[in-house]
Amino acid sequence: MQRLINTICLLALIALPLTTLTAQETRIKDLVNLRGQRTNSLIGFGLVIGLNKSGDSPASFATSRAMGSVLTRLGMAPDNNQILTQSAAAVIVTADLPAFAKVGDKIDVKVSIVGDAVSLAGGTLLLTPLKAGDGEIYAMAEGPIVIGQATGEGAKTLTVARVPGGGHIERDFIPTLLKDGQIDLSLRTPDFTTSYRVSQAINQHFRNRIAIPLDPSHIQVRLPDDYQGRLTAFIAELEVLKVDPDQRAVVIVNERTGTVVMGGDVRISDVVVSHNGLSIQVGQGKEAKSESVVPMQGATIAELVKSLNQMGVKPEDLVSILQSIHASGALKAELRLL
Repeated sequence: MQRLINTICLLALIALPLTTLTAQETRIKDLVNLRGQRTNSLIGFGLVIGLNKSGDSPASFATSRAMGSVLTRLGMAPDNNQILTQSAAAVIVTADLPAFAKVGDKIDVKVSIVGDAVSLAGGTLLLTPLKAGDGEIYAMAEGPIVIGQATGEGAKTLTVARVPGGGHIERDFIPTLLKDGQIDLSLRTPDFTTSYRVSQAINQHFRNRIAIPLDPSHIQVRLPDDYQGRLTAFIAELEVLKVDPDQRAVVIVNERTGTVVMGGDVRISDVVVSHNGLSIQVGQGKEAKSESVVPMQGATIAELVKSLNQMGVKPEDLVSILQSIHASGALKAELRLL
């Protein structure tokens, strides 16, 4: 009896790696977003100085007012008609505030002109407060302008620039992850089956029914009693759990290039296709057999496409064949044309 038990245990250990290798498992961390853990947009109105006659013209009202305000704060009372010499430009400053940003952290900021300036090259951004949607100041931006390359023919975009590390966080941004003792997971690709599998994996690992799939994209997870006060440890342990996500049967066809992208398990019912003198039979249908009919054993779209490519079928013919099979209802998948 002991020998039999040892044999069963050995077979179980041998079979375990095989199951792990065949399953396309993905970490929960790569499937879901934790609600509340997101970036926030910051925006502010600033002034770039030090431009070599490439700034806003004297006709720019916003730049004139901004420069006058700066000089007034510095103890001067300038005449607005004598402020601008095209060495300054009014800009909109934007940045992304990451979740859990702390005071003293640095972020990159983006600078875009709002007037008639032609170039920000060589300029310096003056101290600019950046506000979030709630109207509160979360960062201050300043520093030398860095011009980046454009996507054109080697030309530079001179009216949009960056200040690497120019944003200094002035207020902690700590999002609320735990609400009423629960956290919310949001699937990046909503799916009923995947939502259920994620909740089952969490419940099995923690040996308690703490995860409830509310809909295809929303999973509600209750913080276990053993993890009270240890939210970070709980989330870290939850994120590394692996799940085999379900996928919709989709075939994507690019009509311009003839490119076909599909899952290997997309199924095709028994069907006979006749196209440009080529007749193809898929499966074991009851259609009348003929010498001109080429039978294909296999009921997946991957096998069909592979066989058609080996026969030398042109890309445009391949697209037409797939469209016809989908129209007949034999293609058990969603067909998307690009």
